[in-house]
Amino acid sequence: MFGTESSSTGGSSSTSTGDSPHCWSPGTNVQPGAGVGLNSICFASSGDGPARLGVAPFENGQYVRLLNRGRGGYLFADESGVRVRTDCRRGLINTVWCVQILGGDTPHILLRGAYGRYVAGTPLGADEGHIGILVTQRVLETMDTNVMWRTVPGPRGGGVVLINASSFNGGLRALRTNGKYQRWNTGVSLQCIDRFNARFSSMMEWEVQVIPTRVQRPPFQVGGAAWLCGLQRRGSGEIQVGVRVADDDGNFNIPGPQNLSVPGRSLIELGSVLEDRLGSNFRFRNMSIFIRAGSLGQPFPLLTDLPSELDYFEVVVFMVGTPGYRRLRFPDIDAA
Repeated sequence: MFGTESSSTGGSSSTSTGDSPHCWSPGTNVQPGAGVGLNSICFASSGDGPARLGVAPFENGQYVRLLNRGRGGYLFADESGVRVRTDCRRGLINTVWCVQILGGDTPHILLRGAYGRYVAGTPLGADEGHIGILVTQRVLETMDTNVMWRTVPGPRGGGVVLINASSFNGGLRALRTNGKYQRWNTGVSLQCIDRFNARFSSMMEWEVQVIPTRVQRPPFQVGGAAWLCGLQRRGSGEIQVGVRVADDDGNFNIPGPQNLSVPGRSLIELGSVLEDRLGSNFRFRNMSIFIRAGSLGQPFPLLTDLPSELDYFEVVVFMVGTPGYRRLRFPDIDAA
């Protein structure tokens, strides 16, 4: 569990020992999709009756990997900061997702990844060669159904199907990978399904692998480590970073971030700029940097360089040794 969730959808203001569920109901600015309030799906090939939708086996605050049952590979936050795909490099932080449960009469799941952005459906068609609807990494400025998910047990056992809470012409949409036969095609998309006669391929089934937590920050995956893991260097050029420094108790709900210019996307360079601008008490080795995407977004530990196709980021700095820092939990990426 990361542990910087608050009990309000207005954004986090302090650390805690666990992610508190948000309570959510569709507001006037949110159009509930077919997945909101739906309780069951009928499998085309099952004689056991309707399958219940829910949030199992996810638990609030977990770090997880999602392994696709059809072609292999893990749900992956692409280095662009925009696309979502699958990748077999299990040791990368990009395969790690933090679970956030929205409470209420109909609980839903949010999944945020290595760049603080959330897995989200869209109203757009998927890229060429992909089935269905486009899936992206998205900032969280509004709590709408595109970022919300529910689960149904996979028909083959041992996995789940992730159902997006938004809809298209009243139909449901399931998260799937592509490229079962064209292995170069690793993109993830949404495929429409019939809730009364649902047919799920193995490309829609995901094995949820829970990642243990640790109190120490994992090693950075930058520079040589990134090359060894297969990550390519990000684009160059100056970018803008909004910085919030948490107080000793972990509170970071300050009126607005301090904006800094950073020459490039290197995490090490970002640390150097923070040292220069924040003063002599701030040393990179004594801080942990988290990345946050949107006013409703929650932070995620930043362990790799900033993504290549975005030019503004917001980070939260926690100082090592403070009570707030000691309540943080990190994913144990190398655990078996």
